[in-house]
Amino acid sequence: MSKTNNATEVYDLEGAYWEFEIELANVSESDALALDAFLAKCRGSVGKFLCYDYRFLQDELDSFARVVEPYQDGNVLNVSGLPVNGVYAKAGNRIQIGVGENAELKVLTADAVVDSHGACTLEFESPMRQIPASNTPVYFKRPAGVFRLLDNKQGLAEAQVKNGFVTAWKIKGREAF
Repeated sequence: MSKTNNATEVYDLEGAYWEFEIELANVSESDALALDAFLAKCRGSVGKFLCYDYRFLQDELDSFARVVEPYQDGNVLNVSGLPVNGVYAKAGNRIQIGVGENAELKVLTADAVVDSHGACTLEFESPMRQIPASNTPVYFKRPAGVFRLLDNKQGLAEAQVKNGFVTAWKIKGREAF
């Protein structure tokens, strides 16, 4: 915002990103050590890992689609390979476009209505950061994104420990792209 005339300039660069915060309590020492080892392998905010939201497993959405046309960009994607003639996924469901370190986590902004050939157009946010190739998979079941730790202070040394149990431990991350 300009101080002289109150004009506002808005930039739409990378779009929205996902963040998470997990608070753990009453974790046994052996489980805490295993998690601490994983966090150490991440080397702070350098390493990347796939993570899904356990609150949105969507296990009933066990089919996956494939991108049908190359060079699709933005927040609309034409896919095929889904069960025919119906709404496969509702607005608000999550999807994963791509695999491995190219996976992008998105939220549907409109119902995925599938035609008689198993094809549909997915509308979602945030816009894609990479243009997917033809046949790139789109997952609905346990969709994941690529994340990294928010900072370098995420290990067991930052947790509260009492009588062999971690009583309070917060781990924070942000989508990596």
